[in-house]
Amino acid sequence: MLALSLFRTIGWSAASVTRRALPPVTAVLRALAHRREVTRLLAADCAPKVRVNGVAPGSIATSALEIVVSSEPLHDEMVSKTPLRRLGDADDIALAVLYLASDAASYVTGKILEVDGGIEASNLDMHLPDL
Repeated sequence: MLALSLFRTIGWSAASVTRRALPPVTAVLRALAHRREVTRLLAADCAPKVRVNGVAPGSIATSALEIVVSSEPLHDEMVSKTPLRRLGDADDIALAVLYLASDAASYVTGKILEVDGGIEASNLDMHLPDL
């Protein structure tokens, strides 16, 4: 139950030590891979009594995306890159969590459910102002 005690100690946080600075994209990719690995390991460690899954939200219209939501050109650019042609909202995430917590997902564990409107392209080339 090492993963379970780690979870109780550090929550969902995880740290990685490296000898050199990583470019931002590399750091993000490492963090995403680490999140998937931690979810998978916790699921294996906690099974069969507890299922462990995660939700990876895409572009969700919250205060975190206020600059995009309030700017028509930025909003339109982000929507045009999303196959479902809209930003997500909090209900989209809530419904994903409800599914994962329900009996409908009783055979799902160790997975990250991507709730992102089908986006595959990066948003890094968007014309966002420096924050």
